[in-house]
Amino acid sequence: MTRRPPTRAGGWRIACLSTLLALSHHGHAETLRLSDLWLAQQALPEPAAYSYFLLERQQRAEQRRARRLHEELTTLIDWHDLSGRTDLARGLEAWQATIDELQSAPARTPARADLAALLAAPRHDPMLASLAAIGHCDVPDWVELWHFGGVTRHQWAPELSLRDVLNKQADSQWARADEAWLITPQGAPRRIGVAAWNASDAPLVPGSRIALALAEPVQEAAWVNRALPGFLATRLPGDTCHTIAMPETAGQVNSGGPAT
Repeated sequence: MTRRPPTRAGGWRIACLSTLLALSHHGHAETLRLSDLWLAQQALPEPAAYSYFLLERQQRAEQRRARRLHEELTTLIDWHDLSGRTDLARGLEAWQATIDELQSAPARTPARADLAALLAAPRHDPMLASLAAIGHCDVPDWVELWHFGGVTRHQWAPELSLRDVLNKQADSQWARADEAWLITPQGAPRRIGVAAWNASDAPLVPGSRIALALAEPVQEAAWVNRALPGFLATRLPGDTCHTIAMPETAGQVNSGGPAT
């Protein structure tokens, strides 16, 4: 959802767009940054929305990581089936299917992309020429738990915590875990203890994902523990997302529709 700015702000953004066009006309489009594109929009995303961008150089690396996650999980599923742990094998099949589904959707670079953050930290304001995608997502009403029985979404509510979400799940689907990864919509993954001996807790914001760390009797489990949190951090943190058209020239800067 977007908010139309007052007349004065609208005139200011039109002036910014004119500057953008002038820069492109004089051959300086390569100097434009993401903040310039946000300033050129007729209406900015609501402050609560999750803005995102994807660096061009990260596209293929993320595709390779998703393919390898699929392959390593196939090996783990077979290993657990042969060991008689069929419930865990079925849970990992759900992980695998969800990864395949997420991979088919647009991705993001795990970094703040909203205008306020970019203006506050110009060194982290990427050049438009380096980007493959730009957009923003409506704040979702869920948090997502990757547990030993599969992947489950829970309704978000104020003051919801990691421990609350774990307790909503059957003990058999998480109690054997020692640690979990917390992936927030705009931050880096964080490892948190969840066993009795190292139990911790953390508040959850909408769109958070929690992935339980697998026991590591084989090297494939260790690799999944390292790679899955990073992959989830590159997924869009919402179901209703809106792309911003990537301009080949600055004259193409405009608002886009829902991401597909």
